[in-house]
Amino acid sequence: MRTRTLLALSLALSTSAHAATTVVFWDFFGGGDGIRMKQIVDDFNASQKDIVVQRTTQTWGNPFYTKVHTAVVSGQTPDVMTYHLSAVPAGLQKKDLRPFTQADLSLAGLKTSDFQQNLVGTLNTDAKASGNAGNLYALPLDTHTFVIYYNKDLLKKAGLIGADGKMAAMKSVADLTAALNTIKTRTGVTPVALSTNQDPASVWRLWYSLFLQQGGTMVKDGKLYTGDLDTKGKAALQVMADWSKAGLTTKNVTYPAGVALFTAGRAAMMMNGNWEVPTMVDAKAKGQIKFDYGVMSFPSLYGGNTATWADSHELAIPANSKTPMSAEKLKAVMTFIGYVNKQGGMTWAGGGHIPAYLPTQGSAAFKALQPNAMYSATSATDARLEPTVPIFGVGGPVYDSVGVNFVPVLLGQATPEQGIAKFKAALQGFTK
Repeated sequence: MRTRTLLALSLALSTSAHAATTVVFWDFFGGGDGIRMKQIVDDFNASQKDIVVQRTTQTWGNPFYTKVHTAVVSGQTPDVMTYHLSAVPAGLQKKDLRPFTQADLSLAGLKTSDFQQNLVGTLNTDAKASGNAGNLYALPLDTHTFVIYYNKDLLKKAGLIGADGKMAAMKSVADLTAALNTIKTRTGVTPVALSTNQDPASVWRLWYSLFLQQGGTMVKDGKLYTGDLDTKGKAALQVMADWSKAGLTTKNVTYPAGVALFTAGRAAMMMNGNWEVPTMVDAKAKGQIKFDYGVMSFPSLYGGNTATWADSHELAIPANSKTPMSAEKLKAVMTFIGYVNKQGGMTWAGGGHIPAYLPTQGSAAFKALQPNAMYSATSATDARLEPTVPIFGVGGPVYDSVGVNFVPVLLGQATPEQGIAKFKAALQGFTK
């Protein structure tokens, strides 16, 4: 009897000694991103003996950040989560983020110089503006930006494809407008699929890119600045209104419908994020897309200024003062973060994103990856992040204001002057 008891105790101690550390991971990835993150997590779990990542996908946008804040307040947080760089200022304001120390980074085999420096620099600026200087509060996973997908067959019919198989360069708003008119006249299809119905984010990304390329800014000395809205902001919205009125862009179209119009060959171009690359690659492989396509960085339309809207997916640790993370758990979390950036980098790049981890971004494999190679080199350089004021970014109130005030302008229900005036008033109200 005593022998059996000792044997049972020995087995229990052995099992306990080798029990895996569970890492609870929240993300907001659906579609191609979700498929690729699942693969990364599955591959990580298969490579580990003592760590298991349990992944849960939450709803993208404001619901995600509201849930994170609620978890922080209650002390029942995940161990690691995805985050948008554009949401970091608000996250710092709400005290939802735990800082990464240099010692933390070393557990993952990472250092700040491993990452695309404009992303790290923005994170440092955010921290300083919130009185949290000294550490990073999120680690960059990628850059995702606004690009143009184009139907080579239709553009060839319109005479806009060069001998190199690429779309002819557009160096001004007038150039692009002329090209869109040519497409409409010669092909009979809508030149650009742009979603506006229930999708203020796409409207914002186009407007902000046009605004940035004129040298517009919405932040000065770390605070909201609205001085450029009545001039450069109105001019950007006027361009979009003119395109819509002339039938050069789609009207009142949802996000899925916009993608469907392009993949069905019923729109010659699509202005969207590079995260739709998996849609194109997978549909082409399945024979669902009947045309050749290309992807290009958003063109420079104002005197050579290439600035284009961008954001960055991050990995972050929620602040949890009520249930502090153990040293063992922290090591497991950082091991996972290191794996995602290093071993998972090319898998994630398959989603169309530009890896923030420089060894992957500079690798021969990534440079040869198609169709990413059509836009990655310039898009990473052209990327301009959202204003570093807490009201902006994913989960903030600005997207809703864009939907309320800009979309009616595109539908011909208000003038650009009216749209900008109401948008400006809303921004000022958010910061009071």
